[in-house]
Amino acid sequence: MGKKFLIAAIISVAIILIAFVIFKEEAVAPAPEANITVSSPVSNEKVSNPIIVRGQARVFENTFSYALKDGTGNKLYENNAMTDATDAGIFGNYTVKIPVPVSAPKDLVVEVFEYSAKDGSVTNLVRIPVELASQERTTVKIHLTNSRLDPEITCVKTFPVERPIYKTQEVAFMALSELFNGPTQQETKDGYRTSINKGVKINSIKIRNETAYVDFNETLETGVGGSCRVTAIRQQITNTLKEFSTIKNVVISVNGRAEDILQP
Repeated sequence: MGKKFLIAAIISVAIILIAFVIFKEEAVAPAPEANITVSSPVSNEKVSNPIIVRGQARVFENTFSYALKDGTGNKLYENNAMTDATDAGIFGNYTVKIPVPVSAPKDLVVEVFEYSAKDGSVTNLVRIPVELASQERTTVKIHLTNSRLDPEITCVKTFPVERPIYKTQEVAFMALSELFNGPTQQETKDGYRTSINKGVKINSIKIRNETAYVDFNETLETGVGGSCRVTAIRQQITNTLKEFSTIKNVVISVNGRAEDILQP
């Protein structure tokens, strides 16, 4: 009886020791390194419009996507960008701005992720819940073309329409973001059109000495041809920005190039 009890006790102690060692090894095993991180905003942070998102990513061809959703998962905005990584397979920094549509609720979710090159599925997803600090509204004017108001289609005439936005310190950025949304259904019925491609992204806006220097991604000129359309694109952007009293001139560039872009 005593021997059986001793053997059982030894076995029990051995099992406990083995379990402890296994648990300890699992507990200290390092987690896989995330390929996308977000340093700002942090979870549940109060944010302004536009939402500035910063972080690092190690992604295929340095390209990642980002989106804004409401609390129920409805997508309000999506775009893509590139990190500043100098080579493949290494981390690069990124900073992007997400314009908050005036229809957005107070509670929002910022998502940064990558679409799989293999099957298009979402991978490396990072979700950050945030709260919009203010929903106070104002308006901006954007410029569209209109064949009814310009029946000769001069290509140089644009016409302002008002758009509501959440108040912001970056009114020029938000005005261009609204411009790139194109005409609303009602505006389309009223004859308004845009010559600007879908998916244009603002790389940067700098205003110095009453001149706005605006840099866009390559989508601005992709597939664009003909002097009329090129002129209309320039006029829409320029006249939208000239709605602000602090801007008298506009210099447009694409990925840093200003001289050879938007050619007929």
